[in-house]
Amino acid sequence: MPPPPTAPAEPSARGLLLDIGGVVLRNARELVVGRAALDVPAVREYVERTDFAGPGDELWQSMLRHEVTERDYWAQRAGELGRVLGHEGWLTFDLIQWLYHDPQGDWLVDEMIDLIKQVKAAGIPLVALTNDLLDFHGQDWADEQEWLRDFDTVVDGSTTGVLKPHPGAYALAVDALGLPAADVVYLDDMPVNVAGGLAVGLQAIEVLYADKSHAIDEARRRLGLAH
Repeated sequence: MPPPPTAPAEPSARGLLLDIGGVVLRNARELVVGRAALDVPAVREYVERTDFAGPGDELWQSMLRHEVTERDYWAQRAGELGRVLGHEGWLTFDLIQWLYHDPQGDWLVDEMIDLIKQVKAAGIPLVALTNDLLDFHGQDWADEQEWLRDFDTVVDGSTTGVLKPHPGAYALAVDALGLPAADVVYLDDMPVNVAGGLAVGLQAIEVLYADKSHAIDEARRRLGLAH
């Protein structure tokens, strides 16, 4: 029998702000490594050689150091992975289609969806802040995602032209929430974006690749929700 839910703590926040990729959606590294594990030899060799989006991926580390942009990273890796799979001229959009257009259970973070539902049921303001939703996935894909409808607003750099970690991106999201930044829990998987959130006064928490539950549980605690 599962343990009873813990009593909610006294809330220190009144709103939730979520990144999309790597937070609500499993990150591309998880999905590419998963495809490699399906005994696709060419993909497995590529993942082992590059340590795709991992600590041994020097291009990824350069992106984290802001030496190359996130969009440049994905463009280069999309072209490489496309060639591995026998497709010349793959763009980021092609890579994203390959990863995220399978059944939803393959790429949604179920624990995060549970948090979204709980926040929505509690009447807590809920906004998404993403850099590339429409640019990477396309409008048709976004229109099909039922989970996106639970957000009060989606602030997307694809349409605003303001990308994290620029302070203006967070300002747009805070305005959409209608709360002071200090009253907002913000979850993101990119350290540079977490730092940007902290700099503007958000209660920013990093969602770790290997331990998403910690960030989810901490968000619940700060919002006064039962675990």
